[in-house]
Amino acid sequence: MHRLFTESNLFHLYIIIAIISLLGCAKNEPLAPTEQEDDSLVFESFVFEQKNNPNLKTDVAFEISNNIINGPLKHYYFNATPTFTTNAQSVEINEVQQVSGSSAVDFRNGVSYTLKSATGTTKNYTVSIAWDNKLPQVNITTDGRVAINSKTNFSPTNITIEGQSKYLDYTGRAQIRGRGNSTWTFPKKSYKFKLDEDAEILGLKAEKDWVLLANYLDATHLLNAVGMKIGQLLKMPYTNTIIPVELTLNGEFLGTYMLTEQIEVKKNRVDVGKDGLLLSLDTNFDEPYQFQSASYRLPVTIKYPKEIDASKKNEIKQEFEALEALIADANFPNNDYLDYFDKTAFVQYLIVYMLTGNEEINHPKSTYIHKTNGGKYTMGPIWDFDWAFAYEGSLEHFSSVDRPLFWTPPAKGTKFFSKLLADPAIKALLKTEWATFQANQLPELLTYIDEYAFIIRGARTRDFGKWARGKNSYDVEVSNLKNWLSNRGRWMNGVIGEL
Repeated sequence: MHRLFTESNLFHLYIIIAIISLLGCAKNEPLAPTEQEDDSLVFESFVFEQKNNPNLKTDVAFEISNNIINGPLKHYYFNATPTFTTNAQSVEINEVQQVSGSSAVDFRNGVSYTLKSATGTTKNYTVSIAWDNKLPQVNITTDGRVAINSKTNFSPTNITIEGQSKYLDYTGRAQIRGRGNSTWTFPKKSYKFKLDEDAEILGLKAEKDWVLLANYLDATHLLNAVGMKIGQLLKMPYTNTIIPVELTLNGEFLGTYMLTEQIEVKKNRVDVGKDGLLLSLDTNFDEPYQFQSASYRLPVTIKYPKEIDASKKNEIKQEFEALEALIADANFPNNDYLDYFDKTAFVQYLIVYMLTGNEEINHPKSTYIHKTNGGKYTMGPIWDFDWAFAYEGSLEHFSSVDRPLFWTPPAKGTKFFSKLLADPAIKALLKTEWATFQANQLPELLTYIDEYAFIIRGARTRDFGKWARGKNSYDVEVSNLKNWLSNRGRWMNGVIGEL
């Protein structure tokens, strides 16, 4: 071969030919157009219309200047549907088409709109929200500004509630006292108030009796709300609704509270009828109508009927102990105990308490059971998640994810409720119900946490400023809660799978 065509020269020749070929192809292919900023594209108006955002009392109009859309918005309305006018051919957020008066947008994080012309030019607008993070304001002034220092004696008071445009305002007379057991010893107190007349409060159905939970132990200000949300997602009857509020008592700001219903037999509460029954299992044995059960020595308080004589008390005791005897019987579960006990409600109750790590049923404390006249004993309503989420025993929320629900050695409640879980029918139903909840409702629960946390963020800061508590940022606390629930769910897979 001629020395002109050495291997090295051939290689370079191939490179030259390839470059020429590419240049030839490039001549025939048009270059992709680059987006250009087009100042002729404009948002002419940007409004949250009340007709498309029914929670708003009035339209909220935004100002538009220098590619910035400025406007006020309350934290409650972070998910809103804007109405806009523009000369652009299309409007997008992250390449998703937006329709005026129709496309809902989550405004919690930064939002940027892109206007596009028919020729492909664009212009970007950034939304800037002046957030109002106030919660409904509950203002209570006792007559003579008397301090509330009793859990038994009520003090007359005036009460006003500013609903922050999300809820109706309220003004009225009431009686107020302290509430709680161990929580009453904390600097930040919980309260119960009784209105002089039935009234709807913050969208909740009209009754007289209401509770303000302090959540002093809870750095997230979420835990009781999360527990109740799980019950609601499971469609457990008579599960309380939690409304975050800020409380001022006798002119002193006391921080963030949860307003919720009092657990009681009423048409708009635990509606078991006037001949129904509401029992509480609680070692705080300090109410008039109580007994210790025969088989498991459970501390049973008769919450309803409210006024009973010795004969009625004995009738209720005997009826409850008849069920208890069936559960304690050597033939359990091969007897007819499920004719008197609602297994679905018990399984749902177990899911709530296992997922939240609420060990109160071991004592037992704050454990309710209800029934209609002639109906089955039914677990619930659920209540009190202050000591849940691994707090029991460790005095630190989220300290461990694999702490069992039931205690060793067993307490009175442990013996009773773990015996129920020994029934194969209960085990099978628990597996099915948990699998459904984990797949379908657990993601919704985590979304609820993000939304609730956003709503109370400013109020939580003000609360911790008042009580000088907390070692982590709020983002860390919320992340810890969500991670703990996700990991707890995985732990439950193993525990329930082995039943």
